[in-house]
Amino acid sequence: MKSLLTIVCLVVSTAGSAFAQPSQVYANVSAGVAAAPDGSTSDVVGEVGVRIARNLSVFGNIGQFHNLQPSMVQPTLDGLDSSLAAGGLSVTGTARVPAWYSMGGLRWTLPVSSTRFSPYVFGSAGFAHLTPSATFTYTSGTLIGATAAPQAGDDVTSQIESLGDFTAPPATTSFMFGLGGGIDVPIAAHLVANAGYRFSHIDADTPVSPQSVTFGLGYRF
Repeated sequence: MKSLLTIVCLVVSTAGSAFAQPSQVYANVSAGVAAAPDGSTSDVVGEVGVRIARNLSVFGNIGQFHNLQPSMVQPTLDGLDSSLAAGGLSVTGTARVPAWYSMGGLRWTLPVSSTRFSPYVFGSAGFAHLTPSATFTYTSGTLIGATAAPQAGDDVTSQIESLGDFTAPPATTSFMFGLGGGIDVPIAAHLVANAGYRFSHIDADTPVSPQSVTFGLGYRF
């Protein structure tokens, strides 16, 4: 037990010493949950930064919101469901709006006396690419042009689109900015655990401002 405690102390001491030295380059990968007007969705992001001053880094990232704002499309699908039902075909349309984004910005590490953690704040700006889509699930009725009768629960999206009943809205690219902060905690030499918060705003046709809480791992070169 004494030997084990000695090893643990050495690892923590080494990690703390390595972390105390300013790193020129870092890379982070994190994931978490974003709160948006239509409910929560996942947020995954990768980031690379380069130190340009003692406590200041410039960074770039790329990430994705899994389903950011389906209410932009869902009313159209609900109307189509009703129209098809009147003609004898019962389906359920479900909207999905993933959003890929990429931003660049500045990250300032707050100077603290402890080497066991490193709080930071950041600001960034870039673009988000929203790609609305829909999935139609068969319930009952006659599907014109089907070579075989579908079963309840089958995905009939391609058939609905081929009949000209639905065309997915075009993808859009909109300005996006983000503000937030977080904390890095060393767990081994060059390796850190990360927890962060970000407020984002996407200036789409219907603007949306998700708030994300993420957790991840980073490497300091």
